[in-house]
Amino acid sequence: MYKYLINGEDVANIVSPEWSDDLECYANTFSFSTCEYYEIGSLFQIITETGVVVLSGIITDFEQSDPNVFRYSGYDCGFYINQNEIIEQLKQIKISDAIKKLCENYSIPVGDIPEMSATVTEIFKDKKLSDVLSQLIEYAKSKGCIKDVYFTCARGKFEVLPYETIVDLTGENGVFSVASMKTINNPSVKVSMQELRNRVIVADDNEKSQKRVVVEDADSISKYGLLQEVETIDTSKANNLEKIASDTLKSLNKLSKSISMTMLGDYRMHKGVIMPIDSEEIGVKGNFLITSSKHNIDGNTEHVAVNLQMRD
Repeated sequence: MYKYLINGEDVANIVSPEWSDDLECYANTFSFSTCEYYEIGSLFQIITETGVVVLSGIITDFEQSDPNVFRYSGYDCGFYINQNEIIEQLKQIKISDAIKKLCENYSIPVGDIPEMSATVTEIFKDKKLSDVLSQLIEYAKSKGCIKDVYFTCARGKFEVLPYETIVDLTGENGVFSVASMKTINNPSVKVSMQELRNRVIVADDNEKSQKRVVVEDADSISKYGLLQEVETIDTSKANNLEKIASDTLKSLNKLSKSISMTMLGDYRMHKGVIMPIDSEEIGVKGNFLITSSKHNIDGNTEHVAVNLQMRD
């Protein structure tokens, strides 16, 4: 099913390998048990039989429950993005180049990064590298450089990748079907209005400016009550307040639907993947974005617990 390597060599007697990811987190995690001793900082890799790298990271911790059993855990290179505090000055540099420069300064390999031509000039002090990268990515989104992307370090390098729809998630044993309860366990569907907003105000963040735009949905307000979102925008960097307000209202003016469930696994079930689901048994049909996943191997069977958010 998979090969498990430490510093390029097969892991002896591996037991209970697990790995997980989350859209909100830079670092993917892994853990496994074995009777062998390995050094902290060793490179751990999960690779498919066809050579696809599922996860590449370093061992950061281990626990020894008895003289012959070690439980190891660690992260991909997102660990270094989370741990490093930085002092950096950026001056009139493209966001994509700024991201590459910051990663290079902290010895973090870079993979696929889309072109983000908007420029940034700013001093970052006493901030985590993760916070700075998140700020740059959000700025690129606000300037229209990127949309529907996620960040990952699973392949041993920092990447910003587009959401990907996969319709042939079959599972390793070839019987996976989102329409069959034989492969779905403990499904839970949640519908909520807590994140819904039906009026949006976008204003200039300059205290002396009175410029602002208000958009709302009267029908939604009548049905759910008034739920307002206020955003302040630096108009020197983004001046189309009407479009920003309309796009924000469209994004927020809806009920959220999320699903959590466990199913037969496929290594391609990870954050950033959009999975079509059509299941009469749980009353769900539509495209769902995987927001987090946790994989575990039991014998020759892979199971994955996923949390999903409905897409438009």
